Amino acid sequence: RERKTTSDESLSRSRVASMRNECKKWPRKESIHTELRCSIDPELLKRNVDAKTFFEDDQVKDNGSIFCKRDNFDNLKSVIPMCKFNGIHIKMEDDCPQGGDDVRLCLLKTLGAHDMRSLPCVSCFDPLAIYDKYPLVDGIFFLSTLPRQGVPSVHLLFDGRPFYIQVLCVRCLWSDWDCRHCGDESFMGRSLILGTLYTFDVISIPQCCTPLCHSCNAPISVPPQLIQYIKMGNYSLVHEPITCSSCGTTRDHLSRRITDYNLNRQFSQSGVTLIGIEATVPMTSPKLGTDLIVDSSIS
Repeated sequence: RERKTTSDESLSRSRVASMRNECKKWPRKESIHTELRCSIDPELLKRNVDAKTFFEDDQVKDNGSIFCKRDNFDNLKSVIPMCKFNGIHIKMEDDCPQGGDDVRLCLLKTLGAHDMRSLPCVSCFDPLAIYDKYPLVDGIFFLSTLPRQGVPSVHLLFDGRPFYIQVLCVRCLWSDWDCRHCGDESFMGRSLILGTLYTFDVISIPQCCTPLCHSCNAPISVPPQLIQYIKMGNYSLVHEPITCSSCGTTRDHLSRRITDYNLNRQFSQSGVTLIGIEATVPMTSPKLGTDLIVDSSIS
């Protein structure tokens, strides 16, 4: 009987040790020291500065910055219900402790160096004004390793890796999304906090279909535990490098494209229900209307 008890205890301990090792394999990103840094090409900055005199800019004369000062929240109020209009669902300036505003400063510094006063939504391409205080935009900023067609290529360094700065407008976030391949509707844009920066690709949150290689389009074999951790909320793991067994390319194959979704822009405005476009195919963006020099490469 003692031998049986000892055997059961040993088996239980081995299971616990195995579970601990599995948890250590893909730890939560929040438990690791992460760093967000600007990635500004000095030559690009010099060319943009030489092309325009900073203190002669009308926006700078009015606001002391190239970014807008927010006068109202009309655009947000036209989409989200008033019960959601609070500091829980919208990043407000009062949420930031004094001296702990590194994310906002890093983001605005990078965009300012590129003279980017607005960015187009990656879904509908509507231009979104960038504000100098929280909420920084009428939508969300997020980081992605995939360039989007018609969106300027401006990037930050996060954990030493280059990521594109991209935005989704509040109207697209609060629309109905479904996977174009399987019909999955698990994307919950309404749960994201507006006006701030997410350090992962929010478009890649739903992992409903078998991921495909970004180089050869072959199916990627993904460890089930990795998908499980992502579904549990560790969304930064969508950028985990995976090697394709077909072509040998190693990169974040779990990152998804906006064209993987059907998007119905449906929202209420002044008591009228509006239904917008379906974003099922790549769309050509409108011209940004500037001769700004933008670095299109990531190094």
